[in-house]
Amino acid sequence: MERLASTTEHEAERLGVTVLGSGSRGNAIVVSGPGGGILFDAGFSGRELHRRLREADISPSVLQAIVVSHEHSDHVSGLRVTAKRLGVPVYSNRGTASAIRHREDNMGPMHVFSAGAPFRVADLTIEPFSIPHDATDPVGFAIHWRDRKIGLATDLGHASHLICYQLQGCDALIVESNHDVRMLQNSRRPWTLKQRILGRHGHLSNDTSMDLLRRVVTDRTRHIVLAHASEECNRYDLIEQCARECLDTLGRGDIEPLVATQNAVLPTVWIERRAT
Repeated sequence: MERLASTTEHEAERLGVTVLGSGSRGNAIVVSGPGGGILFDAGFSGRELHRRLREADISPSVLQAIVVSHEHSDHVSGLRVTAKRLGVPVYSNRGTASAIRHREDNMGPMHVFSAGAPFRVADLTIEPFSIPHDATDPVGFAIHWRDRKIGLATDLGHASHLICYQLQGCDALIVESNHDVRMLQNSRRPWTLKQRILGRHGHLSNDTSMDLLRRVVTDRTRHIVLAHASEECNRYDLIEQCARECLDTLGRGDIEPLVATQNAVLPTVWIERRAT
């Protein structure tokens, strides 16, 4: 994506999505348009984020901002250092900003947005929407560029009507598929943690994630990424199997589902210009 400064006409009409890593130990995603890129969450150390950007062939100079979904450490542990190193603004809602500042005394300026109120960064329009999770005021995002749309929703306990509405009509979806219920129930995790994860403000299981896909995948959908998988209570191959079976039932075997992992960068998903 460093090629943004010298793209061909064809490349200039593409929107890119790169998952730098996703899971309980760190989350970060880059969305890039011709006018620059945005880092959604910074859940790795500054050094690790820069290593992953290099691995993805993304120049830090193309990043125009960091947009934060919520204040949990696996989404913001590298936020302060990365924002300072890149010299870019940080965007979050007021509740998330307050929670971050409570832990980070030296956090720099933060631009505040509100759920339901779209805002622009570079040439991308970002529409934040509320999601049910055990954080101060967590949000997902619908990201628009011209006639293209990306839906991003991880860390949610259930798929509300609002979430399904916001995620419909997306060219690319990045949604949570956190755990297998049986693996979670049989794990050695404390019962209170199991209850939290299974609750309506916890995380989506593979089954509930597939239910979400059945509600939001449309003829327009071309790319699906399953994210935030538990390393202890899920398997990447199981998630892929569930997704393939779900898409087959929808008659969308043409979609090749991708599963984001904790330790590896996914290849960039490119959303091409729509035929007129």
